[in-house]
Amino acid sequence: MTTTAIRETTKLALALTAYGIELRLWKERGEREWGATLTEGNTILHSNFGEDNLALAKLHVLGEARSRAMIREAGAELPGCDTFFDVWKPVRITHS
Repeated sequence: MTTTAIRETTKLALALTAYGIELRLWKERGEREWGATLTEGNTILHSNFGEDNLALAKLHVLGEARSRAMIREAGAELPGCDTFFDVWKPVRITHS
């Protein structure tokens, strides 16, 4: 029997709840690589994507959350992504 060590890494991320979805966004190793999770109830969506900077990465994740909310709410009036642009809070996340 072999034992495998699992190394956990801690990253600084940004978190926000918008459109009823908890969003987390962090920078990956690559120059344009970003990671995100969108948590809605028991559903967790993991995403990796490319954007040039933090502003575009925030808008990318907010746009995805808004699209999901639009489907869920079937045509409800929802605020634009720019409404939530400056309310992200720093959090530490752990990946194994």
